[in-house]
Amino acid sequence: MITQQIDFAEKLARSEKESDRSIQLVREYGVVVDMTKWLTIKRYAEKYGLSTQVVTNWISRDIIPADCVMDLPEINNIRLVKDQPYR
Repeated sequence: MITQQIDFAEKLARSEKESDRSIQLVREYGVVVDMTKWLTIKRYAEKYGLSTQVVTNWISRDIIPADCVMDLPEINNIRLVKDQPYR
């Protein structure tokens, strides 16, 4: 059996950096988004203790309604989810 230690602080810092870069790109394209109300799928999953697969599945099944999802195709199809609990 192989055990591997995971540095969660490092992983969280890396995901925050990636999300911050995404937000910067959105602003460069002229899209203004109140980021106190919207999260990337990754950040949403981390905040609510879910996997990104579950969040994506909820979006496709309309558990997360369409008006609570923002797709930004201009920026590598970034998808934002309104920051509120679902289900």
